[in-house]
Amino acid sequence: MAYKNLCNLSFLRIGEILLKKELITEAQLATILRVQKQDNRLFGEIAVSLGFITEDILIRELSEIFLVDIVSLEFFYIPKETLNTIDFETANECKAVPFFVNDSVAKIAISDPGEIRLLDRIRAHYEGKKVEFSIAKTSEILRFLEIMKDDSVAIQQDPLLLLNKIIFEALEHKASDIHFEPQENSVRVRFRIDGVLNVITSIDAEFWPRISSKLKIMAQLNIVENRKPQSGHTKLCLAGRNIDLRISTHPGVYGENFVVRIFDLSEGVSSLPELGFFHDDYLWLKKICSSPNGLFLIVGPTGSGKTTTLYSILKEINSSAVNIMTLEDPIEHQIDGIKQMELREEGILTFSDGVRSILRQDPDVLLIGEIRDENTAAMAIRAALTGRLVLATLHAATPLEGLRRMLDFGLKFQDFIPVLLGIFSQRLVRYLVREKTKNEEYKGRFPLTEYIYFSQEMKELLLTKGDLSAFKLNKSFADSCSTALEKKLTDRREIERVFGDDFI
Repeated sequence: MAYKNLCNLSFLRIGEILLKKELITEAQLATILRVQKQDNRLFGEIAVSLGFITEDILIRELSEIFLVDIVSLEFFYIPKETLNTIDFETANECKAVPFFVNDSVAKIAISDPGEIRLLDRIRAHYEGKKVEFSIAKTSEILRFLEIMKDDSVAIQQDPLLLLNKIIFEALEHKASDIHFEPQENSVRVRFRIDGVLNVITSIDAEFWPRISSKLKIMAQLNIVENRKPQSGHTKLCLAGRNIDLRISTHPGVYGENFVVRIFDLSEGVSSLPELGFFHDDYLWLKKICSSPNGLFLIVGPTGSGKTTTLYSILKEINSSAVNIMTLEDPIEHQIDGIKQMELREEGILTFSDGVRSILRQDPDVLLIGEIRDENTAAMAIRAALTGRLVLATLHAATPLEGLRRMLDFGLKFQDFIPVLLGIFSQRLVRYLVREKTKNEEYKGRFPLTEYIYFSQEMKELLLTKGDLSAFKLNKSFADSCSTALEKKLTDRREIERVFGDDFI
């Protein structure tokens, strides 16, 4: 893992650095050199095996000595085709694995960045490509060398590699969620792809305790608590892609059920036109975006695309002339030029506390991840009344239910109707793709919408009558479904799957 046997001075250089930093003692240095003469192992490998230094500290020091970055392979799943870009004999001798390879670049994790001969051998193997080396733990590299020998056996014998493989495959299938569901003798694994759950594989019950514990550690959950639901999240890099995982647990008959929601941060934020809205929906949203102040609510169930649409609106209005601030739980995408605050940071424990803090920062536009209670709703209204454009999500099925939810918070029409710009709801429906062979399949999704714009006339009617009898949609889900069928974007079966039988 350290500088190999080029000459004794090489070992002494690393040893002296570790000694100077008081990471090892003189006696330990002498012991390492004595052992090395007997079995010719790497300096660092001996130091770690004898317990003189941890592997983490060692690679940190080697990174500084040889000026290479550290890469953690703990959560990597490297596709077999990437591993196969180098032969096993070379990889094993060099203690190196490729973790990203394309037409121009090969990124290689290596345990010994000081062995020039081996580095040159790898460069020659990838002739014509730029080769970038990083240092990784030998223990992590050895796991991937085992995969190179036998992919199926290695993964089945290492539950954590199996977990990485499942997450990687979920990314490849563009799944939004992974469901781990303990059964009597196994754990069923399902992916939600385009809104529909699909059985992918099953895990041997004996491996599940290690996998479930790892998921809890990743999300900073209590690993010994299995009688109460828990939730958390983590960010990691998997196969070169930055992803955010929201992990929740729930007790079940055969153990805890886990749902892992996946956000691929490497994809970035789509523009409004890229989301697939009908042209009239896009123009309506543009009109809302151009409002200098007021409250705009997006409602809908989990997985309907509310947050994605909100991010795209922020991207649409983002400019150097506008101070945009957000309060989220958690932050799903980072957008340049926007000040984003995550709940539970800097002493902020609730959305209402966060809004109160943000208002002191002179925002023009404020995004609230979710209005959950009366206090947050009141703060959002206050922000809109003081000349800000406030965007927020609300858990309600339709615009009408969104109004009722605001009333359920204990608010009255006169509290929020004057500042309410509109309420927007959407559902994601699968495209029906017709191939040249006349085969049909569902592939990808687009939004169908229902919304209301609160004109001055509508506001006066609601305030005068004091009830919902004056409520009138600008566009209904039935209208959107009819248009989608007319354009042959989907079929009635898909409409009924999303909205229920006999919806239209």
